[in-house]
Amino acid sequence: MLKIGTIGTGNIVSEFIEACREVTGVEVSCLYSRSLEKAKIFALKNNLSVRIVDNFEDMLDHIDIIYIASPNGLHYQQAKYFLQQQKYVLIEKPATFLAQELIELREVAIINNVFLMESFKPIHLPAYQVLQENVNRMHPFLATFHCNQYSSRMKEVLLDDYNSVFDEILGKGSLYDMLIYPVELAVALFGPVKDVKAMSHKLKNGVDINNVVLLRHHSNILTNIVCSKAAVGISASEILSYDATINFTNLTKLETISVYNRLTNKTTMIPLPAEYQNKMYYELQHFVNIINTGNYSEMQRLLDYSIAAIRILEAVQVNEEQQGELLWN
Repeated sequence: MLKIGTIGTGNIVSEFIEACREVTGVEVSCLYSRSLEKAKIFALKNNLSVRIVDNFEDMLDHIDIIYIASPNGLHYQQAKYFLQQQKYVLIEKPATFLAQELIELREVAIINNVFLMESFKPIHLPAYQVLQENVNRMHPFLATFHCNQYSSRMKEVLLDDYNSVFDEILGKGSLYDMLIYPVELAVALFGPVKDVKAMSHKLKNGVDINNVVLLRHHSNILTNIVCSKAAVGISASEILSYDATINFTNLTKLETISVYNRLTNKTTMIPLPAEYQNKMYYELQHFVNIINTGNYSEMQRLLDYSIAAIRILEAVQVNEEQQGELLWN
């Protein structure tokens, strides 16, 4: 039985805990929070009877895996600490702010004979395999990805109160918290990127709230991305080729996939495999499989996606500075 510790008390950790209950061979054994009282309330809410700690050292004898869902800016140091303690590390996206940091973490994992993976839902879903197979058949040249979600913290943002996700040190706004989804999905589907163009709207503290990004892949496919944490998106994403167009909804969960055929002028809904309601099941199961089989090549493959995506986010940030940006409010 692999014992899991968690860092964080947000909704994503509750979702992860539910996934742990569905994956065979794992159990949550320890919760970390800077506030013991907050952690106790969280444990009660999630029907957990586990060890609760407010320092990392007290976790070490009680866990095999650490799931890190702290603010983005804390991921690197926390992951490095636990890898050096020879613990398996699953980090919420984005794994780090800098590609070089994740490259270093990968080296630390290898040196300590443990495994490291970014928690990135879409590419582990059964629906992703269906999407990938259809993409491979159609030879696309253009894609438009929409990833727009109204932030639960917008009330505070509108009052110029920027915390957590919108903090310039800990979160970095839509650039790292939301844009990672379409960027990493594009890398997984279409391969490495050779050129990046980007513009954004920024909050008064300099953090992104809306992004428009254009990627040119080495395959010469162009991916156009519209990303916002200030609006609810209702448009599907599209992948275009000469004879077919793939349409898919909810980029982070891949809820439906359809294919329009230009030659027949018909749209076909693609049947998707039955899935667990909790989408985090698949990434956790995959990580457990990597651990149980000692599959370092699979760890490397997935980290290559993560590193490539973070490199693109770094390029987006540089390109925004070159192009100039507008204050959102």
